[in-house]
This record gives sequence, C-alpha cells and structure tokens, in this order.
Amino acid sequence: MKRAIHYLLIATAVYVVTFLTNIPDLDLWARLAVGSIFFQTGHVLRHDIFSYLPTKDLWIDHEWGSGVVLYGFAKYLGQYGIFILKALLIYSIFLMILKTINTREGKRSPSVLFYVFLGWALFPGIGSLLRSQMFTYLFFILWIYGLERVRKKERKIFWLFPCTMLFWVNLHGGFVAGIGLVFLYAAGDLLNRKSPLPYLLIGLSILPVMLINPYGFALWRFVVESSLMARPFNAEWDPISLSGPKLAIGGLRVHSLSGYMLLVAMTLAAGCRSLLRREKVDWTRVIVLGMLFFLSIRLQRNAVFFVLAASSLLYHQFDALLDEFRKVLTKAFPRHSTKIQAVAHWGLGFVFPAIIFICIIPRLSHRIIVDFQRYPVGSIEFLRRSGLSGNLATAFDWGSYASWKLYPQCKVMIDGRYEEVFPKDVFDVAIRFSERQGNWWEALSRFHTDLVVLPKTSYTQADLSLFPGWKAVYQDFVSVVLLPTDTRSESIVRPNYKNPAYSTEDLAKPMAGIEGSSL
Repeated sequence: MKRAIHYLLIATAVYVVTFLTNIPDLDLWARLAVGSIFFQTGHVLRHDIFSYLPTKDLWIDHEWGSGVVLYGFAKYLGQYGIFILKALLIYSIFLMILKTINTREGKRSPSVLFYVFLGWALFPGIGSLLRSQMFTYLFFILWIYGLERVRKKERKIFWLFPCTMLFWVNLHGGFVAGIGLVFLYAAGDLLNRKSPLPYLLIGLSILPVMLINPYGFALWRFVVESSLMARPFNAEWDPISLSGPKLAIGGLRVHSLSGYMLLVAMTLAAGCRSLLRREKVDWTRVIVLGMLFFLSIRLQRNAVFFVLAASSLLYHQFDALLDEFRKVLTKAFPRHSTKIQAVAHWGLGFVFPAIIFICIIPRLSHRIIVDFQRYPVGSIEFLRRSGLSGNLATAFDWGSYASWKLYPQCKVMIDGRYEEVFPKDVFDVAIRFSERQGNWWEALSRFHTDLVVLPKTSYTQADLSLFPGWKAVYQDFVSVVLLPTDTRSESIVRPNYKNPAYSTEDLAKPMAGIEGSSL
C-alpha cells in the first residue's frame, strides 16, 4: 500500500509539472515548422526559407530532430501530444535520477517530497511548455547513470553511450555536454588514482557516431562557435543574479533559481560535513560538481545541469545531514523517537506533497493557450485576414510565431534561430531594430520591408513619428502594426485580439507553400 501511494504521488508530481505551464515557448513554432516540413518533404532543410534578410549558405539546425519528434506527437496526438511528450521526458528524468541514486546499495530511496523539491529546482529548465533542451537534460542524467556504473567496473554498459549519442547529436546541440561529462569523469578517476582508459574507450566509441547527422563535421564546428558567442539579448545566457528573474507563487515572488540555490547550499553543507568527518575525497564528484557549479554561475541556463548532477550524486550525503537531528531526537525522546520519525516520514513524505498537489491541481489548464498578453495574436491575425503580404519586420521573440502563422504570405526579419541562420553583421542590425537600440532604424533602410509589427514595450508613440512614410493602422494588447502610407485599406479587417478563437492553434497543421516546392 505504501509503495503504491509513493508511485501515485510521483506520477502526480510529474502531472503537476507537466501542466503547470500551458503557454507555448517562443521557439516552439520554429521547431514545429521544421518538423512539419520534414513530414511533408522527407528531408531536412539546408537553407533558410523564412527570412528576407541575407542568410548563411548552410542552415545548420542543431535541433532538427527535436522538431520532428515534437511535430510527430502533435500530428498524431493533437495538442495533448505535446503534454504527453513532456510528461514522458520528465518521468524519464526522475527515473534516471532515482536509478543513479540507487547505484549505491543499502541506502534509503528518495521520498515523494524529494521529487517535489526536484521539480521546483529543475523548473527553470522544464517549466516551459516544451523545449528541445529537455532531450539534453534526459541524456545528461542518463550518461551520469551510465558513467556511475562504469566506475563500478560494469563494462556491459559501454553500449549505452554510442547508441544514445546517435539520437542526442540529432535532437539538440547540447550533446557537447555529454563529451564534457566523459572528460570530467576521466579527470576525476585519474586523481583518484584509477585508470581513465574506460572513458577513453567511451570517447573513441562516440566520436564516429557524432558524424551521423545531416551536416557531418560542420555541426561540431557550429556548436562550438555558438556555445562561445555572446548573447546579450537572451537572459538565460546571463550570469546568475540574486535579483532575478522571479516567479509569482501565490502572492509571493521568489527567485526562479531558488531551488538551485538551496541545492548549492546543501552541497556545501554536505562537503563541510565530509571534511569534518575526514571522509575520503571522491575527486570525480568534486570535479564534476565543481565544474558544473562554475558553469552555472557563468550562465544561468547551466543551473539545470548542476541540479541533475547534485541531486543524483549527493542524495545520500544530503540525507545524512539529517542524521544529527535524528540523534538529537533519539536522545531527547528515547522511547518515542521511532514513532516520531515515522510520523514525520509520512507527514513530509506523503501528506505534505499531497496537500501541495491538492492546492495546485485545480488551477491547472489542459489547453495550450497562445496568450494575447505575450504574443501579437491580433496583429498577426490582422495581417493574415487582410491578405497583407511581403517582408515583415517584427521583434526577435515573435519571429518564429509570425513565420508559423504567415509563411509563405510573409517572410520575417529575424527569429530565435539567429545563430543558425544569420551572419553576425546582419543579425546585429536586425536585433537593434527589435530591441530599439542604437541606430535601430538602419534595418528598415538597409533591408526592403513591406510590413512592420512593433512591440509596445520597446517603442513609444513618439517613436512612431520617426517612421516617415509609415502609418499605424492596428494595435492589439502588446503590439502595433505599421503599413506604408500609400497602402489601400478596402480589404483591411480589424480582428478583436481578445477573441478566444485566436488563443488556440492547430499545432499539427502542415506548413503552407511547401508541397511541390523545390526546397
């Protein structure tokens, strides 16, 4: 009975994290578009078709495989397919963390409360509707599990690495994290005075597999270059800041990385305890966790990797931190300490998580919503229904959504694929327009533009007067549409952006203008 309740609550935790967010990520549209084109044509695009700016000769889409998987689930299972895929990924991540913890025999397994905490700590990486990075998170913890078994001299697990790399290298560019992980384990075991030969063999086995992708060696070069490039307009590539970003929970605003920060504090406490007890240093874990902590401080998007590693590699050390409390309890209540611990175990491990779930579940939505307070749903619908076509200059964040809705009626300026598609000098001009920085007007004079959709948060009414030859003709909650002053208005339709019909989207629709074209 206890075991059944345990797994039921874990499944509930996965359910809650899955449906906690129902607003599509800004990059989801580009992934669905790539997946749709693959299903329609049977091949991967090697050049851009969505932008009107000068683009690179070769479009290296390091996430093409995730787009195919995402669109496949949406195509055959509808919008619930996205939720099902996300639930499967989250459950698999939780399962691999548990299996990694259990590689150490004779220790207590995690309680349900641990998975609640884990969902909180991982939320910055898994909290969006669905992102391609989740495939990397799954493979990363899977490789930690495999490498822990390699450390126990289980050579049969070697097959895991080349087999999974075949999928990882085609699903997301984060496969380089796996290479780095193998290197860190090799360095750690070398300091532990053990042979690094097993890790060398793993490296040799995965190198040729990484070439099995649509771009060959060019993918490696691209991933390294994109990992080192500056991204000043993307907050998740910024160093960690104590000031934010923050999430609203009830009436409170908490740091979105507060779970990560608590896990860092627990790691430091566990390390201090080991030093005081003069326990033998495991240099592999020190190097892995130390490097991941350093990388997470540099780039907050790396915080998820630290959470995955620390929660799986140090769980028993975290549990041991409670031993001092157990000793005090036993000393204070020698006759009743066992009962008190049992009540605390049930209360914190089952009752408390159940209360959390009961409070959250009624507020969850099972529909994917294109929120008009985040997306320019009215402006895009205005262009679509009015039959206005041509080159569309819009914000960086909205480019993928505009392409999904309007291609081939309109081509966009830029979108979230910027490091994949655009030369740096071209992107610099376009992003200044998107963010209203520097000589932002240069983009309109340098690149022929027919339509403009501006974010209200960046541009004021005074800015609109700086657009000679343009007039504002429509606005929704977040954006305003500009057209050339000589545009005829007979066919213009002005939709109500709050119409619930515009908040829904067919994620399985085929991309228009693809069938029969020479892509």
